[in-house]
Amino acid sequence: MKLKELASKLGLEIRGDGGVEIFAPAPIEAASPGMIVFVASAKYASALQSSVSAAITTAELAAGAKCATLISANPYADFARVLEIFFPPYRPAPGIDPRASIAPDATLGANASIGASAVIGAGVSIGRDAVIHPNVTIYPGVRIGDRFTAHSGVSIREGTVIGNRVTLLNGAVIGADGFGFVEEKGDLTKIPQVGIVIVEDDVEIGANSTVDRAMMGATVLHRGVKLDDQVHIGHNCEIGEYSRFSGHTGISGSTRIGKWCLFGGQVGCADHITIGDRVMVVAKAGIHTDLKDDAIVSGIPAVDVRKFRRYAVVLTRLPEIIRRVRALENRAGINNREA
Repeated sequence: MKLKELASKLGLEIRGDGGVEIFAPAPIEAASPGMIVFVASAKYASALQSSVSAAITTAELAAGAKCATLISANPYADFARVLEIFFPPYRPAPGIDPRASIAPDATLGANASIGASAVIGAGVSIGRDAVIHPNVTIYPGVRIGDRFTAHSGVSIREGTVIGNRVTLLNGAVIGADGFGFVEEKGDLTKIPQVGIVIVEDDVEIGANSTVDRAMMGATVLHRGVKLDDQVHIGHNCEIGEYSRFSGHTGISGSTRIGKWCLFGGQVGCADHITIGDRVMVVAKAGIHTDLKDDAIVSGIPAVDVRKFRRYAVVLTRLPEIIRRVRALENRAGINNREA
């Protein structure tokens, strides 16, 4: 489409030739005539002087650009909208595949698409515009809002409550039993997990991630939470609005996590921890104590990231430090070789 058409769809100001034809968005390193890129920082401003046809950028960076520009307060976010315009997400046509199994008392909203071998249990309620891909299983008593998407292999256990515009990627499991056992007479007795999971609006849960049902009460993912692939949320956890968790992160049971937190990959969190708002956790950290608002932590056990960096510097010098200590011990006549 012409740049001026794209600008109209995005609601952005044009600087330069609005009649230039845009064939596709592209990353900066692969851009060529007919492409549009985004430039969000001065580090990549040279792209505005290249053969690219157009760029989404800030007003400051657009000054002196050779290519046409769309002026944005947040180029990254607006470029994401461009991607969706040129590559709209796949959506199968509305309708119910004859190989799906739907309980007689289940209710489906208008414009639903139900794939082959999907199973929808008794008493399930699903809002309008749902997309349920093949081999999804929804247990009895589940309630789901509008514009729900479940990709193949998803399992949603009984009693789960899901809001609007929720997306579950392939193989996600919502409402599996929490991990609860008690020792008794030389054996392990399973603690019944009789609670539910509540997933609020605009949540996305990655492939093969799991959110366990509560022992009693509810495991809650508040509005806008995003889970990467292979993330585990334990029973009775409560995750605050818009918090994000990278792959292989594990959150143990009864943990409370605040709003707008960001967890790197392979983070582990002990149970019954309370974590404040806007906390950032560096990849592979292990959290064993409560964290206050705005904390930035790293390491095992997790400590303030500035302290961890000092630890890391010392660790790389440890062999040298040991040699110097032994030399000092020998000079002082101390024969301690245990270190």
